[in-house]
Amino acid sequence: MTSSAAFARTWLATLIGCVPLLVLLLIPQLMRSRAGSEQGLILGVGLLLALLVAAYVFAPAMSAWLAPTAGWAPRRAMGAARRAWAAAPGSAALALAASFVVYVAGQVIGYALAEAVPYVSANPAYVEGGAASPWVIDYPAYVLQALVLYAFTTLAVALWAWRMRGLHLAARRTTAFTPVAGARQQLRADTRTR
Repeated sequence: MTSSAAFARTWLATLIGCVPLLVLLLIPQLMRSRAGSEQGLILGVGLLLALLVAAYVFAPAMSAWLAPTAGWAPRRAMGAARRAWAAAPGSAALALAASFVVYVAGQVIGYALAEAVPYVSANPAYVEGGAASPWVIDYPAYVLQALVLYAFTTLAVALWAWRMRGLHLAARRTTAFTPVAGARQQLRADTRTR
């Protein structure tokens, strides 16, 4: 499988695997203070953080689901990613930083989209102390912004998983040509992850 095909499959896997994040993003009462309460926003932000951390933690397994390779199967990918991080911590940290840059770019683009296509406006029927909400949510515009944020978030997670997959493959190639002692260490490491 080519590297670009592996990346496309990894992104598809994260698009599918991160559906709970999409569901959360599509609930404005949990993601926007104007659409709901502050307590709802606090709950939503907490859930968002938990889902983002889970996405990054399970990204190697999601990647291995649709882009498997030697030693990068769903059950072994998280251990392989851990070993790849240990073998090349600088490259792994750069991959993580690059994925954060993509995530932040998605947030900036989402903000710009919200400015261009506002999802919230003042409610003309609102009366102080009345039952009507002070804000009206334009749900189609809100969904558009949520989908853009979801696409960039999954792209960031996929980029990290794909890069860890590449570091894993590079480590396997390096280990394949080391002396017998290096091969024994790799065999022990592979045996521990089973």
